[in-house]
Amino acid sequence: MFEVKMPRTSDEIEESLIVFWHVEEGDTVEEGDVLVEVQTEKAVFEIEAEADGIISEIMIKRGESAKVGDVLVKIDAEAESGAKEAETKTDNKANEEKMTAASFVRISPRLRKLARDLSVNLADVKGTGPNGSITENDIKEAAEGVGTRQETGGAAAKMTGIRKTIASRMMTSLHNSAQLTLTSWVEVTEIGKKRKESGAKISWNSLVSYAAIKALEQHPYLNAHVHDGEITQHEEVHLGMAVDTEEGLYVPVLKNANQLVLGELDKELKDMAKNVTSGNLSGVTLQGSTFTMTNLGNFGIEFFTPIINPPEAGILGVGKLESYLVLEDGEVVQKERIPLSLTFDHRAVDGAPAAKFLQTIADQCAALVEEL
Repeated sequence: MFEVKMPRTSDEIEESLIVFWHVEEGDTVEEGDVLVEVQTEKAVFEIEAEADGIISEIMIKRGESAKVGDVLVKIDAEAESGAKEAETKTDNKANEEKMTAASFVRISPRLRKLARDLSVNLADVKGTGPNGSITENDIKEAAEGVGTRQETGGAAAKMTGIRKTIASRMMTSLHNSAQLTLTSWVEVTEIGKKRKESGAKISWNSLVSYAAIKALEQHPYLNAHVHDGEITQHEEVHLGMAVDTEEGLYVPVLKNANQLVLGELDKELKDMAKNVTSGNLSGVTLQGSTFTMTNLGNFGIEFFTPIINPPEAGILGVGKLESYLVLEDGEVVQKERIPLSLTFDHRAVDGAPAAKFLQTIADQCAALVEEL
């Protein structure tokens, strides 16, 4: 009998949530087959079979938590699989017949299998993906009855998966730190002109991020962690970038971001965001950030109140680029500016130093004209 145990995915994480089982008791598996998806506070991981055999017993059910070292499933590597394979095929055939009505829905084989395993009729699932396509989360929510009408006339949606993780982390952040937000405009008129003249494809998000990284090098009290009454300032800037996905918010981390020139930073940030939104997390780092950026400019948002990603000391929110008019030498002149919202932990940083950090970002943005 072979036991598959919960691995340690991070030095900081002791417990993970069982998101979805890809197998059932009695299934035959081969080494390398994906058995289960588990979710930590940082990401979702797949655990594979390390031996051939038959699933003998699933120890931790879907929706339950498991600690590092807990036995998740037992695999009988020596049992004869004939009878159980036949039973599994029979069950699968019954499920397929049950799902016949949904066979016309255009969807990937992986998601169709997920729907079949969860006994979800795809014809009844309302897709929330691009062009109304059905996502994995849509199927899982349908299996849990999320969105069904209640007697009160409302819709009850139990928080599960990454949404539950995000809620827990945000509440922990607010309860365990003294958060304050300062806002300011940063003038970017000359950068915009130079950007158009040079034909540079560098994004505004990368430009502001580059300026923030340079400012962090001058104000290390914000490039810091606050934990157990101690403040640890970091020399290297490991930049976290909040990325919105269909499953929820992820914060991939660009290590040693302060060692990159502007063009390199732009490429790395774009590649990182693309990998996360496409679900390709294998090469993405999701922990170890020293400071985080979050951008809501694409949604038309100006100032907002971002919540610190613990144990960091600060997070910078970037809003929508806007044009405005000013009077200079008796003439009306059009300029451009970007709103910034800095949330910082008042236990580690006071208001005046935080304000100086925002001023330095503005100075670094002005200096960027020479680098485009």
